[in-house]
Amino acid sequence: MHETFFTLAIVWMVGLLGAMVLLASRQRSSADMLMSVDTLGLVICAVLGLYGAIRGEAGYLDAALVLALLSYVQTVAGARFLHHGRTFHDEEDTR
Repeated sequence: MHETFFTLAIVWMVGLLGAMVLLASRQRSSADMLMSVDTLGLVICAVLGLYGAIRGEAGYLDAALVLALLSYVQTVAGARFLHHGRTFHDEEDTR
């Protein structure tokens, strides 16, 4: 019963991934693209978590955690770049 529910959830999420890739490719502004890629990372983490729950292997959950952390760093760095127009390390900061 639980495996059937998890399998249907994974199929639904993979379909959602396809729709999100299509929507992300149509974004015009950088902020919208940043949020689309962040949401893609979230859905991929959910798929990895559900697949790890079905298989009973912790490796998929570890991969989902690493992907979530990388997605967070990507969002923070992208938002900083969009707001300030520069990356974390700039030529003026070094003396």
